[in-house]
Amino acid sequence: MKWFSFLHRDERRDISSAEFEAAVNKVITADTVVDATHQPYITEEGALNLTAVWACVRILSETVGTLPLHLYRRTACGRERQYDHLCHRLVQAPNSYSTRFDLMHHLMVSCALWGNGYARIFRDKRYRPARLKFIHPARIEPILTDNDELFYRSDTGELLPNENVIHLRGLSTNGYKGKSPIAVHRDNLALSVSAQLYGKRFFDQGGNMSGVFKYPSTLKPEAYQRLKKDLIAQSVGLHNAHVPLLLEGGMTYERISIPPEDAQFIATRKFQKTEIATIYGIPPHMIADLERATNNNIEHQGMEFVQYCLMPYLVRIEEEFNRKLLREDEFGECYFLFGLNGLLRGDAKTRSEYYKNMNIVGAMSANEIRSLEDMNSYDGGDEYFVQMNMQSVTAAVKPETNGTE
Repeated sequence: MKWFSFLHRDERRDISSAEFEAAVNKVITADTVVDATHQPYITEEGALNLTAVWACVRILSETVGTLPLHLYRRTACGRERQYDHLCHRLVQAPNSYSTRFDLMHHLMVSCALWGNGYARIFRDKRYRPARLKFIHPARIEPILTDNDELFYRSDTGELLPNENVIHLRGLSTNGYKGKSPIAVHRDNLALSVSAQLYGKRFFDQGGNMSGVFKYPSTLKPEAYQRLKKDLIAQSVGLHNAHVPLLLEGGMTYERISIPPEDAQFIATRKFQKTEIATIYGIPPHMIADLERATNNNIEHQGMEFVQYCLMPYLVRIEEEFNRKLLREDEFGECYFLFGLNGLLRGDAKTRSEYYKNMNIVGAMSANEIRSLEDMNSYDGGDEYFVQMNMQSVTAAVKPETNGTE
């Protein structure tokens, strides 16, 4: 109520530029605290101020969010999708205000920053899953009892059983709670923030390097303080950039020469960008680091991103959904599976060659190929064909007898 009262109150006043700047700085630095050693202390949300962290978290969460998640049932002929199953509909619309993309996106953001993503399962009177609700990692904590029973304590004090919480864990050392990548690599990220702040301070000072002012005689303390104040007022800040200094009393200025590239820690910031991509297993070219990327290796790096970065997260989600959403009699018979065809598909020429080779050996029908390309099926397209001049290896090596021994 206090917040809305503040928004709607009629009393207004002008705010000074100093007050405005202080308010902005308070918001900007709310999640990046400087400790007693003057080193930035990076929090999980504060790490998003780093462009490389933002890019990695965004790529992970949005990519998983866009992947289709299907529910299948095993059959004698293979498998079939369960469009009308309760759990399939639940995953597509977890609650009244979220979509499947929203749920997957929030789970992945939490896992990428805090190492854990949570969603509570609300069940109906028949104990069927009826609703899924994302829970912020700061509002829930896993607890493992001496009897090896896992519970989750919410910030309201409620104790939730393991089967009612979807838990997406990152890298873990105790088996029931993931480690925060931000907490583990906090010093590494602090270096990135320090380099970023150093470059900001460099430009805030008008791009001027430090220097030494030489005075021919000794100054009294009062004169020294006055001169120092005047020099800072004349030389520091963007508004003083490229403005000539007026020196008095035979004073001279000697600049401490540092190349601008070194002053901005450009090489350090590039290296830190690669380091952050390594933490998350993201190929550098996906966060706009194309220094070592070529047209030949980008496609393979994209496939490695799916296999070695995304797949561990996807398998965790699939197994968690299988174990906690499906009934016991369905477990093993039904299963969730992400569709990766869209990510693994190559260019048009590569796909054409693959489909052709699969079709001529009878491994894929025309309708199966059209389905993968989001095209409608047609009558007769379910037939399988093989080349007439093909024969089995046994027939090829068997000698002709012509009816005689």
